[in-house]
Amino acid sequence: AKSVFCVDPVNPRVHERLLSGACAGAASCVVIYPLEVAKTRLAVASPGLYSGVTHCISETVRREGMLALYKGLSASLIGIMPFSAIDLALYNTFKVELQTRQKTEPTTLTMLGCGAASSSLAQLATYPLALAKTRLQACGMPGYEPPYSGLVGCLSWTIQNEGVRGLYRGIVPNLLKAVPSISISYVVFENVKSALQSRGWQSHY
Repeated sequence: AKSVFCVDPVNPRVHERLLSGACAGAASCVVIYPLEVAKTRLAVASPGLYSGVTHCISETVRREGMLALYKGLSASLIGIMPFSAIDLALYNTFKVELQTRQKTEPTTLTMLGCGAASSSLAQLATYPLALAKTRLQACGMPGYEPPYSGLVGCLSWTIQNEGVRGLYRGIVPNLLKAVPSISISYVVFENVKSALQSRGWQSHY
């Protein structure tokens, strides 16, 4: 994405980081989305309803059709694009700023801090869409027939019945899961890239 959108991929500007991050997030979301639906349904299903991932997917297709594997995709894409854009842009901005000030490569602790800060801010900005995505993924499964079927309906129903605070229900455990996960992934990425470059692998990014 950087090679397409950036005038200088080595030194991308903030809006180029945002656009590249949004495209990367959207692409990964579309590829793995059926597994996201299966994960959500396995988490909320009554015991014995599904025996595993394959059974969950096959039963969902049998009962509701192939499109059921993409329920909530619009909410997910609308959420993942700004989330990835904000997260990647802030992480790279924080990292470059610290590199410039410290005049040295960032330490593992520094990268963890940058990842934690960027992912936390991105989560806060986009969490209502993540909540709607999760609720829509469960729509139609046995025992879960809510009175809405789309993103706008889900958000409106949540506000009317649970208030604005309802849009952030579950954000604490989500932060406890996502922030360290994303931070660690950045650290692993940076260290693997450095190790490969030290062995002669060249990268412009």
